[in-house]
Amino acid sequence: MIDGEVALVHKFIRDHYSTRFPELERLVTTPLEYAKVVAIIGNGPMDSENIKVLQTSTDNPLGVGLKAVLDGPSLMIVTVEATTSKGHEMVAEELQRVRQACEMMIALHRAKQTLTEYVQSRMNIFAPNLTILIGSLTAAQLLNAAGGLTGLSKTPACNIPSWGSKKRQAGLATNIGIRQQGYLYNSEIIRGIPNDLKKQAMRIVAAKLVLAARVDRIHSSADGSTGEQLKSACLERLEKLTEPPPNKGQRALPVPDDKPARKRGGRRARKAKEALAMTELRKAQNRMAFGKEEKEVGYGTGEGTVGMGMIGQSNDGRIRGMQVDQRTRAKLGVKNKGWGGASTLGGGTASSIGGFGMAPGMDLRGKGLRTSGVGSTVGSATGTQSSLAFTPVQGLELVDPKVRAELSRKRKAEEDKWFKGGSFTQVGNSGGGGFKVPDLPASKRVDTGASKMGPPPVPNRK
Repeated sequence: MIDGEVALVHKFIRDHYSTRFPELERLVTTPLEYAKVVAIIGNGPMDSENIKVLQTSTDNPLGVGLKAVLDGPSLMIVTVEATTSKGHEMVAEELQRVRQACEMMIALHRAKQTLTEYVQSRMNIFAPNLTILIGSLTAAQLLNAAGGLTGLSKTPACNIPSWGSKKRQAGLATNIGIRQQGYLYNSEIIRGIPNDLKKQAMRIVAAKLVLAARVDRIHSSADGSTGEQLKSACLERLEKLTEPPPNKGQRALPVPDDKPARKRGGRRARKAKEALAMTELRKAQNRMAFGKEEKEVGYGTGEGTVGMGMIGQSNDGRIRGMQVDQRTRAKLGVKNKGWGGASTLGGGTASSIGGFGMAPGMDLRGKGLRTSGVGSTVGSATGTQSSLAFTPVQGLELVDPKVRAELSRKRKAEEDKWFKGGSFTQVGNSGGGGFKVPDLPASKRVDTGASKMGPPPVPNRK
């Protein structure tokens, strides 16, 4: 009955005080705390300075500050929201009614607390088995929440852990391990259990206390013997939960399997094997010469450096150089002598690299280098007269101007050889226009008298 009256009064206070501080009902959800905060704040100004004064001031109907009513996080949230609240001041008559409702709420809570203390003092007579199992305070709280032994004996065991659990306030953390922290959670029998086992322990104790409430409801076992048995059974199960697992001792290693493991084959496996293969370079890196300090590459801090071993050192006979197999070496054809032919001179269509200071007679055809181009001139071995040329084939090239002039001269001679001697298409240089008509062969000539008389007279076109 008191809880019903408390709910009605709480609703009345919220409906009337929402015009002054509408955000407060969302921040403080407990009815008693809400009534106390309303009685302390009242209709006064809610800026940051006044709220800080109200935290410790006793000049209010309750005679206590906000710090005595709210905890730290809730007090901080209320202070921040009060400075930005959209409410307006209340009328004096309405404020007086709200304060009377707050006094009524506090009086109802005081009456409920008096009844709870009385029930707690008489628990050994009302419910001896339940009191022995979970203690007089927790038993009184559960009987108060259930409405008596009859209500508690009819309640399912899974509903009991949630009784007395406060609703989480806005702005606080909700990622806690155990969600139901009510009367049973704060009892003495659950308090000493580790946090990871409290949920399971509450389930065990809730089942036993419902049995004890049913025994007390029919007034059986008035001396509390059944409660002692149920408590010993609970403690036995809880000790079994909290004890460490037994040590099974050292186990022998399994028998090794001598069968070879199945290995993956294919192109990917071969590539992976090639990446991890021991090459000549890695062998040289793993070796160290006696009395010589190896070179290191890296950042130089000592942690990111890698030793080079004998890479780049003189050949001591143990590491052979790379051998070229003559049977599989790339061979040059008879007609195409490669780049090394001295008589093969490109017409500006290919760049070439010549050896500066190359000894005479050195053949570079087998080495993949060209002997013509930069530094190789006709009758000269100097490379200081080279220039840059742009060709439509390769773009930017290095071409010797003397070699290019020689090639142009030869190309001009070949063109004159094939095209200059023809009489059909060659135009005469005498100044007359038209093509030159060739003479008839002797076999086709017709000997007439006109030929002896000379050429015919030219007619006068005028």
